[in-house]
Amino acid sequence: MRVDVHTHLWSERTLPGFLRDYSAGRPDSSLKSGCDALLESMDDCGIDAAIAVALVHSADPTDQEVTEINQFVRDEVAKCPARLIGFCAVNPRSADAVAMLRDELAAGAKGLKFHGAMQQIDVDDRLMYPLYEVLAEQRRPVLFHSGDIGVLPIKDRHTRATLFDTVACDFPELPMILGHAGRIDWPTVAGLLRKHRNVYAEISSVIGRDPGFEYEPVRALLETVKSWAGSVAHILFGSDAPLYSQQATQSNLDRLLTRLPTLDTILTANDVLAVRNTNSSEFIKQHQLLHR
Repeated sequence: MRVDVHTHLWSERTLPGFLRDYSAGRPDSSLKSGCDALLESMDDCGIDAAIAVALVHSADPTDQEVTEINQFVRDEVAKCPARLIGFCAVNPRSADAVAMLRDELAAGAKGLKFHGAMQQIDVDDRLMYPLYEVLAEQRRPVLFHSGDIGVLPIKDRHTRATLFDTVACDFPELPMILGHAGRIDWPTVAGLLRKHRNVYAEISSVIGRDPGFEYEPVRALLETVKSWAGSVAHILFGSDAPLYSQQATQSNLDRLLTRLPTLDTILTANDVLAVRNTNSSEFIKQHQLLHR
């Protein structure tokens, strides 16, 4: 089974201008969302299942705004629960954040998406700890934005890869996925994967801009992780669809596979194929995220 661990479901009318501008500037990007659009892309790419996340994209939304964002994801996932796995979002600044997280998990959310850069909270801020405690208690994963974001005017400082060590140390039973693999701090990510059994990284948006060599960043990531952690078993396939297309992410790995025999590298074809085809499915099986 092939799984994408990072896709989005959103109502376009709730999206901020900066995401619209970012998508408009990328040829492989779209804002088209919803169950039908996601399943069509998955079918085109041979992807069997996907984690579909809610996105809180501002610092202090109202509880009603967050509820509306989560409700959209819940409704769309309910149309195809055999293939879609919903993750909720919360506003950690809300007095009701913990209660809202518990309610979302009870209503069917399988994990939490937290975007520290857009929500303007450091991932190791103590404000986050009550939420992490709930997730760790229930062994539910959190998918973080990690590393740089490359979207103006959002600042990177809240999601630097170095911040995740504290969270992983304090919550060793919390399954953590570093979205975008801490882009572009591969050595720090490799150290995290070597040190913490509960930390994973996914490859969405790890695509270079040099024509013909777009695969070089993901190659550098995989080589660095394999060198220090000993394997790429904790590197997962994620696309960030629809902002980055599933096809673009998949094609980038295929280009690396094609070039692999000509490269001086410790990577094998099996390493790349595991990232493309099997690591993510092992993750969702281990954490019992999809019941078919």
